[in-house]
Amino acid sequence: MEPPLPPLHPRVPELLEHLNLRVVDAIKWNVLACTEASDMGSEPTLILKFGSDRRKAESIAYEVRILSEVLPTIDQDPFERLVLPEYVNDGMHEGLHWMTMRYIKGEPLVYEWSEMTFKPDVLGGKGINVAVARSAVDVLRDLRLVDIGSLPKFVRHFDFKEWLDGFHLKSETLIQQGIMERSTVENALRHFSSRNVERYQGSMFTNGDFYPRNFIFLSKGRIAVVDWVGGIDPWEFVAMYSWLLMWGNPAWQQSYISEIKKHFPVDLEEMQIGLLVKAFDQVYRWREQPEEYIGFARTQMLAYFHQCLDLDYVKKIFE
Repeated sequence: MEPPLPPLHPRVPELLEHLNLRVVDAIKWNVLACTEASDMGSEPTLILKFGSDRRKAESIAYEVRILSEVLPTIDQDPFERLVLPEYVNDGMHEGLHWMTMRYIKGEPLVYEWSEMTFKPDVLGGKGINVAVARSAVDVLRDLRLVDIGSLPKFVRHFDFKEWLDGFHLKSETLIQQGIMERSTVENALRHFSSRNVERYQGSMFTNGDFYPRNFIFLSKGRIAVVDWVGGIDPWEFVAMYSWLLMWGNPAWQQSYISEIKKHFPVDLEEMQIGLLVKAFDQVYRWREQPEEYIGFARTQMLAYFHQCLDLDYVKKIFE
């Protein structure tokens, strides 16, 4: 039996009243599709996101800055497909940090992907159309057009040395929890330590969570990408993250790789590092999730991490 959506924060009714909003749909426990309280229709006009704990509040504060200070400065005219979300407002109310964005009317894929074992029809993107793979690469191409040199200094830059320092601590946690083997971690460290860390400092602007669940398909083949908590990352890492999270749809993965090879220069060793970094990050993010909910997905990411330590395995992905 599927568990219910986690209960909303007890102050959400007060927040909705404060903002004069009515909930139309709960996308996540802290992301609500809303309309004006006086509007009795079923069509949302705003997306409300909120958080009270420190991590969520900091994430929202950062996303507000990306939406309000960065995205409006980006020239979207050269984009073939990409559409950026529109910031409306933000604030604090009774300990809740909140923000609103303009609702984007289209075909969202948020319900077509899941990491939850009890959703076998959409597990790992199983039901997502293969055609989405080509669209995802088109959006990658659009994002690569953004001049990262013009972005404000507060925008997060991926730092491989900093990530590697964190890997030492995080991998030890996973070993202690029995999730990873020490021999696997030591093998990974040999790979990481042999790389030029300067190569992985970031080359493209991204939302930080680039995969179909954050796509909304619009008319005329356009695609809105939401959940802007990212920054400047190596393009290989962004591309490989999508591939990893579509593990339930091998045909999609194959089509995606085919399109990447058409449009991007592929260096297998750099792709290998991207696969390892993003697979590890996902395993760590899921470390506390109950086995009955997330066990299959976590096992899959662990398998990818182990397999991608072998460059021959990575070569087969790109054949």
